[in-house]
Amino acid sequence: MQLDLALLLGGYVGLIVLMLVIGLVIYAVFLGIALGFVNGENREIGSTFVTALLMSIVGVIPIIGWILQWYFIKTRHNVGWGGAIVAWLIVIIIEAIVLFGIIFLLFPGMLSVMVPTTFTP
Repeated sequence: MQLDLALLLGGYVGLIVLMLVIGLVIYAVFLGIALGFVNGENREIGSTFVTALLMSIVGVIPIIGWILQWYFIKTRHNVGWGGAIVAWLIVIIIEAIVLFGIIFLLFPGMLSVMVPTTFTP
């Protein structure tokens, strides 16, 4: 009984770690794309992965987390403050477009729920 519980919990922990790593890799790819728009340096996957990891750690801090994320982009990829903010915003836009694209491909009926065609008072 205890062995089954340990295997189950170990599987869940492994799945959570795998999902976190996959999420960071996806975020790093999007960050690399966004840095291309602002002529950022160090756009290889390793550098953007470390930046994505640092950004996800400080991202839970309200408001100061945003400034720290901009600082990490600015210092690690040799762009100015404006370029860091623009790259950060481009990452958010890319994430939103991909997310909505996946949702609408997997659940096409969601479009009718999110965008009503008639007004009901």
